[in-house]
Order: sequence, then C-alpha cells, then structure tokens
Amino acid sequence: MKLLILAGVAAPLWMLAGVIIVARLYPGYSHRHQVMSELGARNRATTKIHPWVNNFPIGFWFVLFGVVLLKNEPTNSLQFLTGILMMVQGSSHWVTGLFPCDEDMGIPKPSAGQVIHNIAGLVMYFSLLIACLLWSIKMHGLPTWFSLYSAFSVLVSVVALVLMLRALKTNINLGLYQRINYGVLAAWVMVLSVLMIIG
Repeated sequence: MKLLILAGVAAPLWMLAGVIIVARLYPGYSHRHQVMSELGARNRATTKIHPWVNNFPIGFWFVLFGVVLLKNEPTNSLQFLTGILMMVQGSSHWVTGLFPCDEDMGIPKPSAGQVIHNIAGLVMYFSLLIACLLWSIKMHGLPTWFSLYSAFSVLVSVVALVLMLRALKTNINLGLYQRINYGVLAAWVMVLSVLMIIG
C-alpha cells in the first residue's frame, strides 16, 4: 500500500512532462503567456492528444492517491478529507479533458462546454488549495515544518491567483502565473507523498 502513495509523486511529474511534450507539438505555444488548458482547446494542433497525454492519466494518478489515503489510515480524519479532495481533484482533470475550451477560450460568449471546463477548473484548484490549507492548520504526525510549508504554499498560490486574474485582460505572463498558482500546490502533493512514504 505504501508504494501506491507514490501516485502523489507521479501525478505532478506526469503533468510537468506531459505539458512540455504536448506544447512542443503546438506551433508557437508560449508557456509564459498561455494557459495549459489552451493546449486542448478546440481546433488546435494538440486538441485530440492533450487530454490523453495529460487530463486523463493525471486524473487517474490523483484519484489513485486519494483512494490510497482513504485506505491508509481510515480513522485519520485529515488523511480521509485529503483523500476525498484528491479524488475530486482527479475527477476534475477528467472533466476538463472531456470538455475542452472553446477556440477563442470562450471570450466573450462561452459555450456550455467552456462553462463546464471553467467550473471543473475551479473545483480542481480549490480542492487542492483546501487540502493544502488543512495540513497547515490541523494537527498531524508529520514534521512541524510541513505545516509551515503548507501555509507558505497556500500563500504563494493565492498571490499567483491574484496576479493571474489581473493578467486575464492582456495575457501577459498569464501562463507563468498559472503555473506558479497550480505548480506550488502540485509540488506540495509530492512532498506530502514522500513524507508519508518515509514517515
């Protein structure tokens, strides 16, 4: 069972590799200025491949990690809640893959698919943010520094979210802020997974 906790390491690493690989197939794609969802937007060179390389397998790893947390220590409420949130996280990845962005990212009139994608994206983000926040405020058996690290990750992610929202009008550094916003939380999942393995 402990080895399966490594699913929490696999998910972020798979995302990192998957986005880099698929982006290379998208002519002129900018990691700095474009969001990751644009790789799967309608009528793009990578529309069909993106969900199969990224959304679906990443969702699988997060759901697996969630299931392992639920079964690892059923009486541990913090792990139980985290497990549920990881399963929600993974399921949200599947939904964003099934409902890609519009060709113009839904501006100014989003389709029903774009709206579903946006909602799933919000659920995806906040499920991870809440999980991270819980480990910063609740008692647990991991080292004390992990609580501080969790709080720092939440802070960095929220600041990046604010910068991301400000960049929506211009798209300048939008991709960069998104990667910081989600990346710090994904890295947090990796650290949590490793600590549970060696703990």
